[in-house]
Amino acid sequence: AESVDESEDEAEESTESAAEESANTADDSADEAEESGETADESVFEATDLVQMESTAEDSVESAAESVDESEDEAEESTESAAEESANTADDSADEAEESAETADESVFEATDLVQMESTAEDSVES
Repeated sequence: AESVDESEDEAEESTESAAEESANTADDSADEAEESGETADESVFEATDLVQMESTAEDSVESAAESVDESEDEAEESTESAAEESANTADDSADEAEESAETADESVFEATDLVQMESTAEDSVES
């Protein structure tokens, strides 16, 4: 009977020990799972931050590209406007030069007429 009691006691202690060890292992596994979940959450937040940063960078690049395009367009318009204005000024100068040449021609004809009239008058006086 004592041998049976001892065997029962040993079996009970062994069962309690195994149950306790199993409970500890389960606690450890739960802790590890919780830590793994937290790490996964952190990874998701970091990935979200990286995606946001990438999106912000892309927006900045697009904005800079648009700004460059606008500057190029403005420079092109300004250049075209300056060239057109320069051409108009050149045309005006050419017109003024032509008018001056015509005025000079008229002056030459008038001077020629005056010389001719003077010569004719001298001839009349002589005769």
